[in-house]
Amino acid sequence: MSDIDYLGQFVKTWLAFNARYRSAYTATQDRQIINEMKWQGNPILSKLRPMLEAASEEAEQFRAEIGLLHNRLEGYEIHAGKGLEKARITLMSVLLKDNPPVTKAEQWSGYSLRVVRSANRQMMTEVKNRKGVIRLSHNQTAFDLLELTSLDAYRALSRDIQAHVTELYKEAAPQWICDLTSYKDLDPNTREIKCGAYTLSCGKEALFAGVLETVYQMRCTLFHGELIPTKDAVACYEPAFRIVRRFLECVS
Repeated sequence: MSDIDYLGQFVKTWLAFNARYRSAYTATQDRQIINEMKWQGNPILSKLRPMLEAASEEAEQFRAEIGLLHNRLEGYEIHAGKGLEKARITLMSVLLKDNPPVTKAEQWSGYSLRVVRSANRQMMTEVKNRKGVIRLSHNQTAFDLLELTSLDAYRALSRDIQAHVTELYKEAAPQWICDLTSYKDLDPNTREIKCGAYTLSCGKEALFAGVLETVYQMRCTLFHGELIPTKDAVACYEPAFRIVRRFLECVS
């Protein structure tokens, strides 16, 4: 009975936070609001994102909470979603944002490679050889790498061409799914961020967006009754509660 009920604390804190951001945004869906909060200016981003690089006791505590959250989530698996869409909640695979429509093209070893993702998320993949003959042409209603790589035309390509097509296809993904523990921001001015026992090179923008997405996913699995409240599961919500508490303090 002396243990702190971090699930209950998380719920109460998120409800207060939820009421605050609902009053501040015109969007009606939580997902839309969270997506905007991750990248667009707001009191939480303005206060906490700089703290990821600041040299203060409060900033170090905030970063330590992120490190502890990562440690707990790697020590105990929590999943969000339903059916085939259920996925593990982890900083090693976190949704940062939706990507705009894109065309990816490359010339390699005389071959022309092209991958197009339209506004409705349909995919088109095309490979032409040195003579302009189409070796692969495939349209999909959605991003599906497994389907593409299972095609006979794809398998008939050389391994080098397959590798380049696969890389282009991944670059055209509809969402930026990031491993925050291994991703390195291309900006040479990006500083490493010490989060407890972990050092991250993803940059403060990606890290802030990833942490917000992670605690939102933890909120979803808890509120939807998908969490089995074991002692280890409750331990994962300790740093999550403290992080959401910081969100609330930024707007209270």
